[in-house]
Amino acid sequence: MRQQLRSFAIRLVIVVVILLTLGRVYGSTIVAPMLPALIWVIEAVDDRLRVDHAFMIRMLFLGDRMLMPDAQLHFDPTTLLGSVLQPVILMLAIILAWPAVRLQVLPARLLFALPMMVFLLVVNVPLGFVGVMQDFREYLPAAPVTPLVYWNDFLQTGGPLALAIAAGILVVSAADRWFGSPVVSKPVLA
Repeated sequence: MRQQLRSFAIRLVIVVVILLTLGRVYGSTIVAPMLPALIWVIEAVDDRLRVDHAFMIRMLFLGDRMLMPDAQLHFDPTTLLGSVLQPVILMLAIILAWPAVRLQVLPARLLFALPMMVFLLVVNVPLGFVGVMQDFREYLPAAPVTPLVYWNDFLQTGGPLALAIAAGILVVSAADRWFGSPVVSKPVLA
């Protein structure tokens, strides 16, 4: 068991280094085409928000009060490219480093990972931005707090990493179960 754990840890480190390097080199190329979808999610979740371009948001209403009376003012929330890709990279690293009993399981894991990648991308950046935009606890303590504000608090305290680990384990379990791989066995890729 110790040998399997050590082997998994070594593979995980190697895969993480490779994926981080690829993320650094191709991150902008990967994320840029996703921007319209991320913008759509922001506007679909809270119809009071309008995204001009990328993540530029103008005028926000809380009830019947406009919180930004000058239309020339704007929020300019930003995020690092790495924080967009971080949960996806961690999930893929777990999926690729986890021992496989059969080689056919690896393509199935990657196929099962696609919807989980979309899930991780949607629940991370766009919902986090909406949560930030709805967080008026500091300025209006009496204002109601929406669930997305608490979701953003979760995201700021390691939530994307926890979700990525859970998603990676779920994908591995589902693909292995789909191919009838035993839970405990001598892996082919150990």
